[in-house]
Amino acid sequence: MSGEISYRDVESYLDGTVYLSIAAPRQVLQTGVSFARGSYWIEPIRPSVHLTGCDLEYLDDERVVGSYRPSLFVGILLAGEHTGFVDGHSIATSRIGVPTLLGVSDQVDIRSAQRPGQTCRMSGFHVGAEFLRELGEEAGLPGCETMLDSFADGFLWQEVEARTALRAHLLQLAENPYQGRLAQLYSESRVLSALVEVAGIFREQRRGMPQLSRSHREHAEHARLILDNQLADPPAVSELARIVGLNETSLRQAFKAAFGSTIIDYLRDRRLEVARVLVRERRLSIAEIGYRVGFSSPANFATAYRRRFGLAPSQDL
Repeated sequence: MSGEISYRDVESYLDGTVYLSIAAPRQVLQTGVSFARGSYWIEPIRPSVHLTGCDLEYLDDERVVGSYRPSLFVGILLAGEHTGFVDGHSIATSRIGVPTLLGVSDQVDIRSAQRPGQTCRMSGFHVGAEFLRELGEEAGLPGCETMLDSFADGFLWQEVEARTALRAHLLQLAENPYQGRLAQLYSESRVLSALVEVAGIFREQRRGMPQLSRSHREHAEHARLILDNQLADPPAVSELARIVGLNETSLRQAFKAAFGSTIIDYLRDRRLEVARVLVRERRLSIAEIGYRVGFSSPANFATAYRRRFGLAPSQDL
């Protein structure tokens, strides 16, 4: 990693505008640190609601760091891939056309994790928690309370498949055919339509999931923390259950209800997410990275990596 720049540097470059356009062949921010070629935008359409997106080719591997305010982001990757961390959680995706949801209930740190030559074209919108509360209390939109509850514990990251209507609203938002006031009205209508779909998703998920007591959620959170801290040599599920104070069956059920994933699937995905960051930092060999995150052999690591990300570790530098 050759350096870091902050989102304040980007804001400084914006100089009070809401659109960043970086011209070819390369543009340098006021700090003198290279950033990217392309465009990045943040457009307010009403208080606590902002359209946002980017169409970038990264020129160097400087990391952009900053903070993320309490809000829900609803977006869709249109081309390339998006890589980064929010409050230490990976939010990497290369699944083009699959809507993604990112929610945080407190101000948290963010950090990008791009590599030179990586491209990312993404579009979506941010809504503040207060706006969601207004929709639920004043407009009476069903599911808003459930939506807020879903990331009230701090962090939510979810890729939403098989949601044709939500995908359509996000694509229409990205391809707004109007200008001026009509464009703003069109954007507002697409955002509200998308939020109705998202509220419905959370409502359905809540109905289909077993109710999780506060105690069982705390046990599940404890188990996840242990796994994150011992990726290379985690305890067996039976031992993990003993450590957190649940029987094995209860822990498996609580973990799945809390995080939407089995313990084994979570461990595998988390290992690969950490491995991908290490691969792109280019400080260790591929074999060293595989062993560091807990794979028994370079061949097993390469197979799992290719299955998860669509290419071998050596091709993802």
